[in-house]
Amino acid sequence: MINEQIEQITTDSRFQRLKYLQEKKNIFTIVGQTHTEHWHSSFISWLLDPHSSMCLGHYALARLLNIYLSKAKDSDFTLKELYGFDLNQVHFQTEKTFILQGTKKRSIDVYGESEELIIVIENKVKAAENFNGSEVGQTQDYYDYIERHKKEGQRSFYFFITPSPKQNAFHKAYMQITYQEMYDCIIAKCMEHPQISVDSRYVLEQYANNLRETVNNSPMALVNIGMCQELYIDYKSVFDDIFSAVEQTAGLADDNGIFCVFYHRYQSVLDEIFLSVDNYGRTPRSLQERITVTFDDLYKSGRLRDGAPLTMEYAGVQYYAVAEVVDGKCYMKVLDENKKPFVDKEGAKIGYYKTSSQAGMDLINRKRRLNGSEEMVRSLNGPAYWKLEDGRSLKELMTFL
Repeated sequence: MINEQIEQITTDSRFQRLKYLQEKKNIFTIVGQTHTEHWHSSFISWLLDPHSSMCLGHYALARLLNIYLSKAKDSDFTLKELYGFDLNQVHFQTEKTFILQGTKKRSIDVYGESEELIIVIENKVKAAENFNGSEVGQTQDYYDYIERHKKEGQRSFYFFITPSPKQNAFHKAYMQITYQEMYDCIIAKCMEHPQISVDSRYVLEQYANNLRETVNNSPMALVNIGMCQELYIDYKSVFDDIFSAVEQTAGLADDNGIFCVFYHRYQSVLDEIFLSVDNYGRTPRSLQERITVTFDDLYKSGRLRDGAPLTMEYAGVQYYAVAEVVDGKCYMKVLDENKKPFVDKEGAKIGYYKTSSQAGMDLINRKRRLNGSEEMVRSLNGPAYWKLEDGRSLKELMTFL
């Protein structure tokens, strides 16, 4: 039975697709520039520039400003204003250099400007923000320079792009965006655009392949999350057994069981699957871990209190959960329709999650199975759906963490 299940996984077209993508070399890796900040900045400049060879006009830039619009809850920036800009007039460059206070030389990683707009992007891959011995970071210097020199009527937008959602700019005007958001909201959308050229799609695919490379033991972005989550849902029990077996035999000589052998044979593919699902978000040997904002992060930052109730409405149905601290760490505990905890056969409370997306999917799919539905939810933007008593979403709590 186990052999048959493993055979089903290895012959699944999605598994084979992941394997193919993993084995396919990308140009960034070949030339040894996997995580060079200047290369990433040059790519971002090309991606956003309406005049680039991608030939999608201002589509990518509009997507970036849409991210700003969705995350900047206290901003007076509106969708109407976004549609009013002539984004095709924005021109981009990398390493815009200026002299500050007579002697201090500064360079903005990515800079875009038109008569209406200024776009400032500080891009961080491995390093933290540079203070250069000062009490203020480089983002403060950039902000001061731009605000002092911009033309009357120009609107300025500041972005801080990093692999980690926990890394933020010194100056509060900067909108923090992860490389995961860059891929999900901009790169993937451009690849799906019907007017993109074959050559440009190839460049985007190469760059997306490169984002799977790790920084500080975490991928910059996971680019096959949907496919990985579908595979996990369809073969959940087998993947759980594989993870458990490999984790338990870490460092031991006795790792010749079928699950361990299968893992070693397809380790890179299986690691990507485990990293992509909220149940794990890490590899069984803990060599890699997906960087996410967890309930414990929100609790320790003071943005979430122990016992805070949460609700989610999905397809007209209400779902419930509560923040609960266990052994010093905060988790999301899902509740039933009567707002009571789920318990196992021995009466112990169950249903604790580190993040909200898997919690939401499990509750929705449980309800659908009880109602006899075969249509399961395979992905969910949990932070956008789950809300506190005051109406704020978890996504809002995560902004500027």
